[in-house]
Amino acid sequence: MLALKGGIEVFLYSVMKKYALARRVFVSTGFAALTGAYFAAEEEVISPLGVPLRQEPLAFDFDALEPHLDAATMKLHYGRHHTEVLNKLTETLQPLNLNVGNVSALMPNIRSLLLPVNPRRTVVRMGGPPETLSAENQRDLRLYGGAHINHTAFWRFLAPAGTGPAGPDGKVAAAIVSEFGGINEFKTAFTDAAMKHFGSGWAFLVYRPDGKLVITTTKNEDNPLMADFVKPEQQGRFILCLDLWEHSYYLKFRNDRRKYIEAWWNVVNWNSVSRSYTVATSKARV
Repeated sequence: MLALKGGIEVFLYSVMKKYALARRVFVSTGFAALTGAYFAAEEEVISPLGVPLRQEPLAFDFDALEPHLDAATMKLHYGRHHTEVLNKLTETLQPLNLNVGNVSALMPNIRSLLLPVNPRRTVVRMGGPPETLSAENQRDLRLYGGAHINHTAFWRFLAPAGTGPAGPDGKVAAAIVSEFGGINEFKTAFTDAAMKHFGSGWAFLVYRPDGKLVITTTKNEDNPLMADFVKPEQQGRFILCLDLWEHSYYLKFRNDRRKYIEAWWNVVNWNSVSRSYTVATSKARV
């Protein structure tokens, strides 16, 4: 057990089986918050899908998605927009004395998240209910935390054309066909949902707790992990996402969102989608 400042305790432990290594990470701010790690099945290793408080390097060069998504937009989107929201998120968390290993763990309980005891305070607060985030902190965590998670996932779900499967396969393909009637039907439904979304936001393919796959969109930087702000039927773990903010496509496509979506389908990382589905549907999932 490693005790960190501000009453935050992170417990790391590993359970080794014959064919799998599983890990759980707990962050405590007066209570234990689940980080979203998963145990591996006996037959295969399933690694956790968390979002660290840092910007992951891209798995490809900025121009690798050409001619579908342009290098100039990628450089601006990743190097400026995502970097800025991560800096804002870090600025939000630092005064709260929060050390966070997995940003996703904060999303389901933003309104009820408890603040750790701050040893630098000169006045000790006695009695009363535990202290939660201020309205301003909740707003910033929702905005910047959501933006960082969404963008991190967005990059993971991209890959240069021709470097992987041209569409979903395996278990995720079977699930999509079962839910939507076919791969093309799913793509049409996803595109329609993204086109009908007014203004800035995101489109998601979500695996809900009840085992159902649903397509949904959110405003601004919200995502399906945010139980406090997203309708129950939209909540779950998303296994694919698309950025609908104009900064993600305006340089190349201007205001033609449909052409942007059509181009994006050519660079979806279906291996990442399959892995996300495998993790989300793991029987040992908590």
